[in-house]
Amino acid sequence: MAQIEIGRGKAARRGYGLDEVSIVPSRRTRDADDVDTAWRLDAFEFDVPLVTIGTTPIDGGLDVIDAEAHYADGAFDAAALTAAVTARNDSGEVSAVAVRPQRAEELLAALGRTEPDLLVIRGRVVSAEHVSRTREPLNLKRTVRHLEVPVVVGACSSFQAALHLMRTGAAGVIVASDPHSEGVGVPLATAIADARAARMQHLDETGVYVQLIASVPVHTGGDVAKAIVCGADAVLVEAPDASGVPGDGLRKTVIGDLRRTMATCGFESVKELQSAELVVIS
Repeated sequence: MAQIEIGRGKAARRGYGLDEVSIVPSRRTRDADDVDTAWRLDAFEFDVPLVTIGTTPIDGGLDVIDAEAHYADGAFDAAALTAAVTARNDSGEVSAVAVRPQRAEELLAALGRTEPDLLVIRGRVVSAEHVSRTREPLNLKRTVRHLEVPVVVGACSSFQAALHLMRTGAAGVIVASDPHSEGVGVPLATAIADARAARMQHLDETGVYVQLIASVPVHTGGDVAKAIVCGADAVLVEAPDASGVPGDGLRKTVIGDLRRTMATCGFESVKELQSAELVVIS
């Protein structure tokens, strides 16, 4: 990729946010009722490629229990967490639990023999090689490979970070970006595309396809579609504003928006949508 000189001896490459790209329609269109929005993560299949954590779920998507909501006074409420996971297991729903990396082992101890279907180890920035002089960091590779359930890890925003997370054995990697916080980050469209390139290298090396889940402040289903075209398999729905909670109106329209975008561009499935062409509009 071309480098832009920003000063003597220092160059950078251009990054793009989702609002700076647009999907190019293909030569055909199709009825919105004919598109398939199904998404699969390990052995679990969902009607739509949407993930929520600790908020009102989106019908047909993956809803993840936020373990942090059951953490107080330095410990997890083991009874409440166990009850939540057991209720989902008994109902036939996918039981998925999200936890911060530094509390992952504590969570597993709190759950005891009550095993969720999926574990999400999620932080603002997660690496496979965290260094600390004051405490023993979580060994992601050991934790992921020790567990008998699929693990999703993240977030990351670079090629190298994504590749290293994939090499832990994770079933999925979360890609996110916050370029305005602490001066660190990559614009989201570029971050997803870089993670996609990491996945292709990992696939070539191991034959294992790792799911990419993009953490996106969703305004419309078009945001979801653009994240998928950049390389994501699914989208973790984040609030588009400071409220911290995606609105009910968004929940009702985002799936319809996604289906209409796929139909307008002529793509039958989410996997086909990933092959669409993008243009830069800024």
